[in-house]
Amino acid sequence: MTEPIVTAIVSTYSAERFIRGCLQDLVAQTLFDRMEVLVIDSGSPQGESVICEEFVQKYPQIRLIRTEREPLYAAWNRAIPLARGKYLTNANTDDRHRADFMEILVAALENQPEAALVYSEQLVSHTENESYAECARRGARVRRWPAYTPADLLLRCITGSQPMWRKSLHAELGVFNTDYHIAADYEMWLRFASKYALLRVSGPLGVLYDSPNTISGANSRLVLNREVLAIQQECLRQTPWRTLPKVRKLLAAEWFGRGYQHIEHDRNVRAAQPFIRAAVGLDPTNLRFLKTYALRCLAGIQ
Repeated sequence: MTEPIVTAIVSTYSAERFIRGCLQDLVAQTLFDRMEVLVIDSGSPQGESVICEEFVQKYPQIRLIRTEREPLYAAWNRAIPLARGKYLTNANTDDRHRADFMEILVAALENQPEAALVYSEQLVSHTENESYAECARRGARVRRWPAYTPADLLLRCITGSQPMWRKSLHAELGVFNTDYHIAADYEMWLRFASKYALLRVSGPLGVLYDSPNTISGANSRLVLNREVLAIQQECLRQTPWRTLPKVRKLLAAEWFGRGYQHIEHDRNVRAAQPFIRAAVGLDPTNLRFLKTYALRCLAGIQ
C-alpha cells in the first residue's frame, strides 16, 4: 500500500450498533485507495472488534488496535503517532459521511496550504445509523456552521464533529488535552487558530447524529459548558484572543446565554451561577447581567 494522504481515526466504546455503518461509509469514500483507517477499540465490552476484523481481513488500509479502557481524547492521542496520513480526521462511530467527504476536504487543504483545518456543514439526524443518502432524500435540516473568523471560533466551536486537519501541527502545538472530557477538540482547534487560519467548505458533507446521549449531547450540556467556559477564560489571557475587538462583551453575552439556559431550561440556578458571574465580570455595566445575578443567583428569586 502506498503512503495514505489521510488517516481517519475511529475511537469506539460500547458502539457495536454503529461501527459497521461507520466503516462502510469510510470504505465507500471516493478517496479510499489513498486512505488509512485506525480503529482504537478502547476496551469495549461489546463486539466492535469482531465486526472490525471482518473489514481488516478485506481491506489492508484498516488497522484495529485494542486497548484497555481509555477516554476519547486519550484514544485520539494514541492514534496520532501511529497515523501515516498527511491529514487526520476523526470518524465518530455515530456520524455518517458523504461518499466524497474525504476527497473534498483533502483537496481544500491541498489547495490552501495556509489553512490548518477544514470543516463543512452537516445534515442533522435524530435516527441511529441514518445514512447521508437517507438524510438527503428526506430533506434533513442542515447545520450551517459559519465561515471561520477568530471571533466566531472563540465564541463557540464552529467546526462541527467532522473536521480534517494537518497532522504536522501536533508536533508544533501538542496533542489533545485529556484534562477535558468533552471539549478537548475545541481547545485544540483554538491552539491551531492562534497561529493559522481555519477553512470552511460550503454545503453539507456529513451527518451529525443529534442525540441527548452522545458525548456532547443535551445530557452532557453542563459538563460541556463548564469545560468551554474554562477554555475561553484561558484564551482571554492569551494573544491573539484577548486583543480581538469587542471580544469581552461578545463572550459575556455568550456566557450569560449559557447560564440563563440552565436557569430557564434546567431550573438549576446553582449550575447557572458561574456563567452569569463570569458574564458580569467581563461586562460589569450590563444591567441585565447584574439584575439576573442579584435576583436569580444570589437572592434565589424564580
